[in-house]
Amino acid sequence: MRQQKWSRWLIPAMLTAISLPLAACGGSAGSAAVDASSPPDINAAKEQAEQFRTAGMPDDWINFGEFYQSVCDTYQLGCNGFAVQGVNRVDTDMSSAEEIAAFKNETTNAPMCSDIGIAFGQVAETEGVLLNYTPKSAADLPAAYKAHDGGWVATAVGVISIMTNTDVVPNPPRSFADLLKPEYKGKVSISNPVTSGTGQATVFSTAAALSKNKGQFDLDAAMDYWAEFYKRGQRNEAEFSAASFERGETPIRLAYDFVNIQAANLVKDKGIHTENVIPAEGGVWQPSATMCNKKTEDPDLAKLVLDHTLSKEGQLTFAKVGARPVLYTLGKLDVPAELKANWLPESQYVNVIQYPDDSWPDPSVVADRWENDVLTAGG
Repeated sequence: MRQQKWSRWLIPAMLTAISLPLAACGGSAGSAAVDASSPPDINAAKEQAEQFRTAGMPDDWINFGEFYQSVCDTYQLGCNGFAVQGVNRVDTDMSSAEEIAAFKNETTNAPMCSDIGIAFGQVAETEGVLLNYTPKSAADLPAAYKAHDGGWVATAVGVISIMTNTDVVPNPPRSFADLLKPEYKGKVSISNPVTSGTGQATVFSTAAALSKNKGQFDLDAAMDYWAEFYKRGQRNEAEFSAASFERGETPIRLAYDFVNIQAANLVKDKGIHTENVIPAEGGVWQPSATMCNKKTEDPDLAKLVLDHTLSKEGQLTFAKVGARPVLYTLGKLDVPAELKANWLPESQYVNVIQYPDDSWPDPSVVADRWENDVLTAGG
């Protein structure tokens, strides 16, 4: 599963300071000098698909392995889309902020495309790192679900859930209120809201779930909650991994519902018992997005990735692992019942709200408040 490193750096500092190591894979015939808004050239994409680099898109994150294989097969590119096999695609694990920094700072062999929390889309646009290409099918998306001038589109929608290893914690938490109980002290893993889209989604979920006015968004209530969470020592300081979860070292995890669904399915085969629930207070529907880099050496392949993201085939690859395709949430795609069978029960989502006007706060605002109102106040 995609992991996020804990850091207290703020986003602007990361974007100017981070220069990540280059993966050992070559570019291709693509060039940043080409007309980014023109349709993709399939023949050029075939060359580019011989070796390409992504970031923050491991095979098991929203099913990106199968998604990229679908890109290879649909356009007959002759490539292998699974990064774990290392034949054509290499993926480097990064948080949303790190991905934008890589797009900005790496001058050769930069990542072609990455997955981001949708709130980070505005950061990528401000930093001017995006490929100026918009799929024709993006016309079906509202303005808040795509870049103004091209380069990112929403992929699938998730809600923060609580996954518990019930072999270690037989009385699992089922609400945000439960997570503050003494019995869960030092047991709860969360992602870093300073750098991570999942971390920001976790803050947004509490802002929606804990608002005094139902259906509204209260960032103050969220910060108060997390400051109390830290004061009580609830956070597990160890880095979460599938292995640490199995061993019971990180027995409770807050992450997107589809991520926890996949994680639970993987450990089920090993005899590990889990519970995965949407917090009783609710949360917020939050899209993830795919963004592509204006400096990529593989622009035609990047365009096909953006096109395929909003195709029926591409959208249904996300549904297979418990994520709700963005076109499904907009009423523009039918998802077969057999794919929905892997989703959490609809009854768990009754208190989940849509973010007002889909106008997400800038991640730097959340990062700054997390630093000052949570980490400092919470000790």
